[in-house]
Amino acid sequence: MIPKDKIISVLHPNVNKKWWAVNMMIYLSNLLKKENSVEFYTFSYDENLFSDNITFKVNCLSKLQIAYAIRNSDYIIIWNSPMHFVWVLSKLIFFSKAKLIWWHHHYPWYYGKDTNVYIWIKRLLERASILFIDEVVSNSFYLQSSLKDIFGIDSKILHPLLDRDFTKVAYNEVDFTSKTIFTYGRWVEWKNISQVFQTYDMLKGQVDWLKLNIWWIWNELDFFKDKYKDDLNVSFLWLLDNVSIIDNLQKSLVCLFPSKIDSFWMTIIEAMSIGVPVVAFDINGSREIIQDWQNGFLVNSDSEFTRKVLDILTDIELHKNLSINCLDIKLRFSEANFKKSLKDIFYS
Repeated sequence: MIPKDKIISVLHPNVNKKWWAVNMMIYLSNLLKKENSVEFYTFSYDENLFSDNITFKVNCLSKLQIAYAIRNSDYIIIWNSPMHFVWVLSKLIFFSKAKLIWWHHHYPWYYGKDTNVYIWIKRLLERASILFIDEVVSNSFYLQSSLKDIFGIDSKILHPLLDRDFTKVAYNEVDFTSKTIFTYGRWVEWKNISQVFQTYDMLKGQVDWLKLNIWWIWNELDFFKDKYKDDLNVSFLWLLDNVSIIDNLQKSLVCLFPSKIDSFWMTIIEAMSIGVPVVAFDINGSREIIQDWQNGFLVNSDSEFTRKVLDILTDIELHKNLSINCLDIKLRFSEANFKKSLKDIFYS
Protein backbone atom coordinates (compact mmCIF):
# COMPACT_ATOMS: atom_id res chain seq x y z
CA MET A 1 0.00 0.00 0.00
CA ILE A 2 1.29 3.45 -0.90
CA PRO A 3 0.07 6.88 0.22
CA LYS A 4 -2.27 8.90 -1.98
CA ASP A 5 -2.50 12.57 -2.85
CA LYS A 6 0.70 13.48 -1.01
CA ILE A 7 3.70 15.62 -1.89
CA ILE A 8 6.77 13.38 -1.87
CA SER A 9 10.38 14.40 -2.39
CA VAL A 10 13.07 11.84 -3.21
CA LEU A 11 16.71 12.83 -2.64
CA HIS A 12 19.75 11.03 -4.03
CA PRO A 13 23.13 12.80 -4.46
CA ASN A 14 24.19 11.24 -7.78
CA VAL A 15 22.08 9.70 -10.54
CA ASN A 16 24.73 9.11 -13.18
CA LYS A 17 25.36 5.36 -12.96
CA LYS A 18 22.85 2.52 -13.12
CA TRP A 19 23.74 0.86 -9.82
CA TRP A 20 21.11 -1.21 -8.07
CA ALA A 21 20.51 1.36 -5.31
CA VAL A 22 19.86 4.09 -7.86
CA ASN A 23 17.52 1.83 -9.82
CA MET A 24 15.59 1.08 -6.62
CA MET A 25 15.13 4.79 -5.88
CA ILE A 26 13.93 5.36 -9.43
CA TYR A 27 11.52 2.45 -9.21
CA LEU A 28 10.10 3.63 -5.89
CA SER A 29 9.70 7.17 -7.22
CA ASN A 30 7.78 5.99 -10.27
CA LEU A 31 5.63 3.73 -8.09
CA LEU A 32 4.74 6.58 -5.74
CA LYS A 33 4.06 8.96 -8.61
CA LYS A 34 1.03 6.92 -9.65
CA GLU A 35 -0.93 8.29 -6.69
CA ASN A 36 1.11 11.32 -5.58
CA SER A 37 3.09 14.35 -6.63
CA VAL A 38 6.73 13.24 -6.70
CA GLU A 39 9.90 15.20 -7.36
CA PHE A 40 13.39 13.71 -7.49
CA TYR A 41 16.29 15.90 -6.37
CA THR A 42 19.93 15.22 -7.18
CA PHE A 43 23.22 17.05 -7.63
CA SER A 44 24.32 15.16 -10.77
CA TYR A 45 22.23 13.46 -13.39
CA ASP A 46 22.94 11.66 -16.67
CA GLU A 47 19.88 12.39 -18.77
CA ASN A 48 20.98 10.10 -21.60
CA LEU A 49 21.54 7.14 -19.31
CA PHE A 50 18.22 7.40 -17.50
CA SER A 51 15.97 9.04 -20.06
CA ASP A 52 13.97 5.82 -20.48
CA ASN A 53 13.54 5.28 -16.75
CA ILE A 54 12.83 8.60 -15.11
CA THR A 55 9.38 10.00 -15.72
CA PHE A 56 9.48 12.64 -13.01
CA LYS A 57 11.06 16.02 -12.51
CA VAL A 58 14.78 16.16 -11.67
CA ASN A 59 16.20 19.26 -10.02
CA CYS A 60 19.92 20.00 -9.87
CA LEU A 61 20.14 22.67 -7.18
CA SER A 62 22.30 23.71 -4.26
CA LYS A 63 21.75 22.14 -0.84
CA LEU A 64 20.01 25.23 0.47
CA GLN A 65 17.78 25.51 -2.61
CA ILE A 66 16.73 21.88 -2.25
CA ALA A 67 16.04 22.40 1.46
CA TYR A 68 13.72 25.27 0.54
CA ALA A 69 12.05 23.40 -2.34
CA ILE A 70 11.13 20.39 -0.19
CA ARG A 71 9.80 22.36 2.77
CA ASN A 72 6.13 21.63 1.98
CA SER A 73 6.55 17.90 1.33
CA ASP A 74 4.50 15.34 3.23
CA TYR A 75 7.24 12.70 2.88
CA ILE A 76 10.94 12.99 2.13
CA ILE A 77 12.87 9.86 1.14
CA ILE A 78 16.66 10.11 1.23
CA TRP A 79 19.56 7.86 0.33
CA ASN A 80 23.14 8.55 1.28
CA SER A 81 24.84 11.69 2.53
CA PRO A 82 24.69 14.63 2.26
CA MET A 83 20.97 14.36 1.57
CA HIS A 84 19.99 13.78 5.21
CA PHE A 85 21.79 17.01 6.08
CA VAL A 86 19.73 18.78 3.40
CA TRP A 87 16.54 17.63 5.09
CA VAL A 88 17.74 18.86 8.49
CA LEU A 89 18.28 22.28 6.91
CA SER A 90 14.69 22.17 5.66
CA LYS A 91 13.52 21.23 9.15
CA LEU A 92 15.51 23.84 11.06
CA ILE A 93 15.51 26.76 8.65
CA PHE A 94 12.27 26.36 6.69
CA PHE A 95 10.21 24.54 9.37
CA SER A 96 9.39 21.49 7.27
CA LYS A 97 6.83 19.13 8.83
CA ALA A 98 7.54 16.24 6.46
CA LYS A 99 8.03 12.66 7.60
CA LEU A 100 11.62 11.75 6.79
CA ILE A 101 12.47 8.24 5.59
CA TRP A 102 16.18 7.34 5.40
CA TRP A 103 16.65 4.30 3.17
CA HIS A 104 19.95 2.43 3.58
CA HIS A 105 21.27 0.19 0.80
CA HIS A 106 24.68 -0.70 2.18
CA TYR A 107 26.79 -0.67 5.30
CA PRO A 108 28.09 2.86 6.03
CA TRP A 109 31.74 2.17 5.29
CA TYR A 110 32.91 5.41 6.94
CA TYR A 111 32.25 3.83 10.34
CA GLY A 112 35.20 1.50 9.90
CA LYS A 113 38.46 1.81 11.83
CA ASP A 114 40.22 4.20 9.46
CA THR A 115 39.15 7.81 9.77
CA ASN A 116 40.20 11.44 9.29
CA VAL A 117 38.92 14.84 10.36
CA TYR A 118 36.40 15.02 7.52
CA ILE A 119 34.96 11.60 8.34
CA TRP A 120 34.90 12.41 12.06
CA ILE A 121 32.88 15.58 11.40
CA LYS A 122 30.57 13.68 9.06
CA ARG A 123 29.89 11.05 11.72
CA LEU A 124 29.19 13.74 14.31
CA LEU A 125 26.74 15.59 12.07
CA GLU A 126 25.12 12.33 11.02
CA ARG A 127 24.45 11.24 14.58
CA ALA A 128 22.91 14.66 15.25
CA SER A 129 20.72 14.46 12.14
CA ILE A 130 19.29 11.11 13.24
CA LEU A 131 17.38 12.96 15.95
CA PHE A 132 15.22 14.47 13.21
CA ILE A 133 14.66 11.30 11.19
CA ASP A 134 11.25 9.64 11.52
CA GLU A 135 11.91 6.28 9.87
CA VAL A 136 15.05 4.34 9.03
CA VAL A 137 14.80 1.60 6.40
CA SER A 138 17.30 -1.21 5.74
CA ASN A 139 17.57 -3.48 2.73
CA SER A 140 18.53 -6.55 4.77
CA PHE A 141 18.47 -8.00 8.27
CA TYR A 142 22.24 -7.78 8.37
CA LEU A 143 22.14 -4.05 7.67
CA GLN A 144 19.33 -3.63 10.19
CA SER A 145 21.56 -5.17 12.86
CA SER A 146 24.55 -3.05 11.78
CA LEU A 147 22.61 0.21 11.99
CA LYS A 148 21.41 -0.77 15.44
CA ASP A 149 25.02 -1.27 16.52
CA ILE A 150 26.27 1.97 14.97
CA PHE A 151 23.45 4.40 15.72
CA GLY A 152 21.44 2.63 18.38
CA ILE A 153 18.32 2.93 16.23
CA ASP A 154 15.72 0.48 15.01
CA SER A 155 14.96 0.19 11.31
CA LYS A 156 12.41 -1.55 9.15
CA ILE A 157 13.21 -3.97 6.35
CA LEU A 158 12.45 -3.13 2.74
CA HIS A 159 14.10 -5.77 0.60
CA PRO A 160 14.87 -4.72 -2.96
CA LEU A 161 12.72 -6.24 -5.64
CA LEU A 162 13.69 -8.19 -8.70
CA ASP A 163 13.61 -6.17 -11.90
CA ARG A 164 10.72 -7.04 -14.21
CA ASP A 165 13.13 -8.00 -16.98
CA PHE A 166 14.20 -10.96 -14.85
CA THR A 167 10.73 -11.97 -13.69
CA LYS A 168 9.61 -12.41 -17.30
CA VAL A 169 12.36 -14.89 -18.19
CA ALA A 170 11.08 -18.44 -18.57
CA TYR A 171 13.17 -21.23 -17.06
CA ASN A 172 15.21 -23.16 -19.58
CA GLU A 173 17.42 -26.06 -18.58
CA VAL A 174 21.05 -25.12 -19.11
CA ASP A 175 23.21 -26.91 -21.64
CA PHE A 176 25.55 -28.77 -19.30
CA THR A 177 28.21 -29.06 -21.98
CA SER A 178 28.83 -25.33 -21.60
CA LYS A 179 31.25 -25.12 -18.67
CA THR A 180 30.87 -21.39 -18.11
CA ILE A 181 31.24 -19.50 -14.84
CA PHE A 182 30.09 -15.89 -14.63
CA THR A 183 30.37 -12.93 -12.27
CA TYR A 184 29.33 -9.32 -12.60
CA GLY A 185 28.90 -6.27 -10.41
CA ARG A 186 30.66 -3.27 -8.94
CA TRP A 187 33.71 -5.19 -7.79
CA VAL A 188 35.79 -2.47 -6.22
CA GLU A 189 39.10 -3.48 -4.65
CA TRP A 190 37.94 -4.64 -1.23
CA LYS A 191 35.26 -6.97 -2.63
CA ASN A 192 37.64 -9.88 -3.18
CA ILE A 193 37.44 -10.16 -6.98
CA SER A 194 40.79 -11.99 -6.99
CA GLN A 195 38.91 -15.04 -5.65
CA VAL A 196 37.20 -15.41 -9.03
CA PHE A 197 40.51 -15.62 -10.89
CA GLN A 198 41.98 -17.89 -8.24
CA THR A 199 39.05 -20.28 -8.66
CA TYR A 200 39.33 -20.18 -12.44
CA ASP A 201 43.07 -20.89 -12.36
CA MET A 202 42.61 -23.87 -10.06
CA LEU A 203 39.75 -25.39 -12.07
CA LYS A 204 40.83 -24.88 -15.67
CA GLY A 205 43.09 -27.91 -15.44
CA GLN A 206 40.28 -30.04 -13.98
CA VAL A 207 37.29 -28.97 -16.12
CA ASP A 208 37.50 -29.27 -19.88
CA TRP A 209 36.45 -26.21 -21.86
CA LEU A 210 36.04 -24.10 -18.74
CA LYS A 211 35.17 -20.47 -19.53
CA LEU A 212 35.06 -17.37 -17.35
CA ASN A 213 32.88 -14.41 -18.28
CA ILE A 214 33.33 -11.37 -16.09
CA TRP A 215 32.15 -7.79 -15.94
CA TRP A 216 32.94 -5.30 -13.22
CA ILE A 217 34.30 -1.83 -12.55
CA TRP A 218 37.54 -1.69 -10.63
CA ASN A 219 40.75 0.33 -10.71
CA GLU A 220 42.84 -2.79 -11.29
CA LEU A 221 40.80 -4.10 -14.19
CA ASP A 222 43.68 -3.42 -16.59
CA PHE A 223 46.00 -5.61 -14.53
CA PHE A 224 43.81 -8.70 -14.93
CA LYS A 225 42.99 -7.94 -18.55
CA ASP A 226 46.70 -7.88 -19.28
CA LYS A 227 47.37 -11.02 -17.23
CA TYR A 228 44.73 -13.03 -19.14
CA LYS A 229 45.07 -11.36 -22.53
CA ASP A 230 46.26 -14.62 -24.13
CA ASP A 231 43.62 -16.81 -22.47
CA LEU A 232 40.80 -17.12 -24.99
CA ASN A 233 38.53 -18.69 -22.37
CA VAL A 234 38.42 -15.54 -20.24
CA SER A 235 36.10 -12.80 -21.51
CA PHE A 236 36.04 -9.30 -20.04
CA LEU A 237 32.64 -7.87 -20.92
CA TRP A 238 31.61 -4.30 -21.59
CA LEU A 239 28.99 -2.51 -19.50
CA LEU A 240 25.98 -4.80 -19.37
CA ASP A 241 22.28 -4.02 -19.54
CA ASN A 242 19.60 -6.41 -18.31
CA VAL A 243 19.28 -8.14 -21.66
CA SER A 244 23.02 -8.86 -21.77
CA ILE A 245 23.10 -10.00 -18.14
CA ILE A 246 20.23 -12.42 -18.73
CA ASP A 247 21.87 -13.75 -21.89
CA ASN A 248 25.14 -14.40 -20.04
CA LEU A 249 23.39 -16.01 -17.09
CA GLN A 250 21.46 -18.36 -19.39
CA LYS A 251 24.78 -19.56 -20.79
CA SER A 252 26.34 -20.11 -17.36
CA LEU A 253 26.29 -23.04 -14.95
CA VAL A 254 27.25 -21.11 -11.84
CA CYS A 255 27.51 -17.50 -10.69
CA LEU A 256 30.41 -16.51 -8.43
CA PHE A 257 29.90 -13.99 -5.64
CA PRO A 258 33.26 -13.51 -3.86
CA SER A 259 32.55 -10.39 -1.77
CA LYS A 260 33.11 -10.60 1.98
CA ILE A 261 31.68 -7.19 2.90
CA ASP A 262 28.38 -6.56 1.09
CA SER A 263 25.21 -6.26 3.13
CA PHE A 264 23.04 -7.37 0.21
CA TRP A 265 23.62 -7.87 -3.48
CA MET A 266 21.22 -8.05 -6.40
CA THR A 267 23.66 -10.17 -8.40
CA ILE A 268 22.68 -13.19 -6.28
CA ILE A 269 18.95 -12.59 -6.69
CA GLU A 270 19.18 -11.97 -10.44
CA ALA A 271 21.29 -15.06 -11.06
CA MET A 272 18.99 -17.30 -9.04
CA SER A 273 15.90 -15.94 -10.81
CA ILE A 274 17.33 -17.36 -14.06
CA GLY A 275 18.01 -20.70 -12.35
CA VAL A 276 21.75 -20.20 -11.94
CA PRO A 277 23.13 -21.43 -8.57
CA VAL A 278 25.43 -19.06 -6.68
CA VAL A 279 28.51 -19.77 -4.60
CA ALA A 280 29.12 -17.09 -1.96
CA PHE A 281 30.82 -16.63 1.37
CA ASP A 282 28.73 -17.33 4.46
CA ILE A 283 28.45 -13.73 5.63
CA ASN A 284 26.11 -10.79 5.84
CA GLY A 285 23.19 -10.61 3.42
CA SER A 286 24.18 -13.72 1.46
CA ARG A 287 22.73 -15.79 4.29
CA GLU A 288 19.34 -14.15 3.75
CA ILE A 289 19.18 -15.22 0.10
CA ILE A 290 21.10 -18.47 -0.32
CA GLN A 291 19.95 -21.66 1.39
CA ASP A 292 23.04 -23.84 1.61
CA TRP A 293 22.75 -27.04 -0.46
CA GLN A 294 19.24 -26.00 -1.58
CA ASN A 295 19.75 -23.24 -4.15
CA GLY A 296 23.50 -22.64 -3.90
CA PHE A 297 26.41 -22.83 -1.50
CA LEU A 298 27.61 -20.73 1.42
CA VAL A 299 31.31 -21.29 2.10
CA ASN A 300 33.82 -20.34 4.77
CA SER A 301 37.18 -20.45 2.98
CA ASP A 302 38.81 -19.78 -0.38
CA SER A 303 39.42 -23.48 -0.97
CA GLU A 304 35.82 -24.38 -0.17
CA PHE A 305 34.65 -21.66 -2.57
CA THR A 306 36.57 -23.30 -5.41
CA ARG A 307 35.52 -26.81 -4.39
CA LYS A 308 31.80 -25.95 -4.47
CA VAL A 309 32.11 -24.32 -7.87
CA LEU A 310 33.70 -27.55 -9.09
CA ASP A 311 30.86 -29.62 -7.59
CA ILE A 312 28.23 -27.62 -9.48
CA LEU A 313 30.19 -27.82 -12.74
CA THR A 314 30.68 -31.58 -12.62
CA ASP A 315 27.57 -32.99 -10.91
CA ILE A 316 24.60 -32.77 -13.27
CA GLU A 317 21.97 -33.90 -10.76
CA LEU A 318 23.24 -31.50 -8.11
CA HIS A 319 23.11 -28.64 -10.58
CA LYS A 320 19.56 -29.48 -11.67
CA ASN A 321 18.27 -29.62 -8.10
CA LEU A 322 19.94 -26.36 -7.13
CA SER A 323 18.77 -24.68 -10.32
CA ILE A 324 15.10 -25.59 -9.88
CA ASN A 325 15.13 -24.49 -6.24
CA CYS A 326 16.61 -21.14 -7.25
CA LEU A 327 13.40 -20.10 -8.97
CA ASP A 328 11.55 -19.49 -5.68
CA ILE A 329 13.54 -16.28 -5.44
CA LYS A 330 11.11 -14.64 -7.87
CA LEU A 331 8.33 -14.84 -5.28
CA ARG A 332 10.47 -13.72 -2.33
CA PHE A 333 11.60 -10.54 -4.06
CA SER A 334 8.48 -9.81 -6.05
CA GLU A 335 6.81 -6.48 -6.67
CA ALA A 336 3.83 -7.62 -4.58
CA ASN A 337 5.98 -8.25 -1.51
CA PHE A 338 7.77 -4.95 -2.01
CA LYS A 339 4.48 -3.05 -2.01
CA LYS A 340 3.29 -4.85 1.13
CA SER A 341 6.40 -3.70 2.99
CA LEU A 342 5.68 -0.09 2.11
CA LYS A 343 2.56 -0.05 4.28
CA ASP A 344 4.53 -0.35 7.53
CA ILE A 345 6.98 2.29 6.40
CA PHE A 346 4.53 4.99 5.36
CA TYR A 347 1.78 4.35 7.90
CA SER A 348 3.69 3.47 11.06
